[in-house]
Amino acid sequence: MRFFLSIKLIGFITNNLKYNRRFNTRMPYSNTGAVHLSGIENEKNLVSLLNTDISMNINQHILSRVHSTEPIMPKWSHLGGTQQKADCDVKIGDMCYDVSIKDHAKSSGTFDWLNTSKLKDFNPEIADVIKPRVAEFKEKHKGTEEVSKEMRSEMEDVFNNAFQHITSDQIKTLFHALYTKYPQYVLVNDVEKHHVIMYHKENNFKEFVGYNDWEYYLKKSRAKTSRMVWRRKDGVEENTNLRIRLVLNNGVNALLGLSAKNKTSIPCLKIQQDRVGILLKNLIDPIIDEISKKEDQPNLEILTNVVENESIA
Repeated sequence: MRFFLSIKLIGFITNNLKYNRRFNTRMPYSNTGAVHLSGIENEKNLVSLLNTDISMNINQHILSRVHSTEPIMPKWSHLGGTQQKADCDVKIGDMCYDVSIKDHAKSSGTFDWLNTSKLKDFNPEIADVIKPRVAEFKEKHKGTEEVSKEMRSEMEDVFNNAFQHITSDQIKTLFHALYTKYPQYVLVNDVEKHHVIMYHKENNFKEFVGYNDWEYYLKKSRAKTSRMVWRRKDGVEENTNLRIRLVLNNGVNALLGLSAKNKTSIPCLKIQQDRVGILLKNLIDPIIDEISKKEDQPNLEILTNVVENESIA
């Protein structure tokens, strides 16, 4: 109860705080890490923040995209569902820009560029290898009451053996298709550095579209269900800091009907961004807003008192 009430109150604080700002946007931060009171813990709260302060650098950039004699407030909207790559869009005048939101909570954190169950579209051979073996595994362990370590390893072997069917051309085709369909802007909530960073995909997705004459290949890592993507040319080898993962979207428990939360689990392919800090450091023309710790202690005390009173009730 305490957690959900805290989430509800985030919107209240976000919409009622006044921002004292030259470059900084001031919002409260939690010291516990349990519930981020920054107002940008998830996509909806980040959208709420951007709708609150027109003076943010990100909003000023959007404003610069239109020519108007009248002041216009950019309108940010959260987009639900899983059938689109955009998490939100921003409208300004007659213009509308799609935006993908990424959460970067710690220096060792990663995020996904792609999460798809359409294996056959990427590589029919992989789909033909994985899907029958997953079905066999499910039938073999039908009626199991608990998933063992050995069973998890058995399922990991299914994906481990499938990577050998992925070619350089297929990786490049996948990357190009992802870039083409991706939203115009990426918005990163860099929690550890207290930054919100937005950048245009043009010139910032070089690993996806900038090395057509290189050979892409996969290097094995400790995890059997993932491979690092490398590229090479003329004796030079480079780590793209991208990782391809083949996994069950909801895990083995859901596959065997042992999950109360998820009733199904299917094979999926993910493209994961590793070393996010390096990516952010090398961005071309990023727009950055700094989110500093809130000094308005009374607002935090109000939140704490309301939560504690509700918890007691």
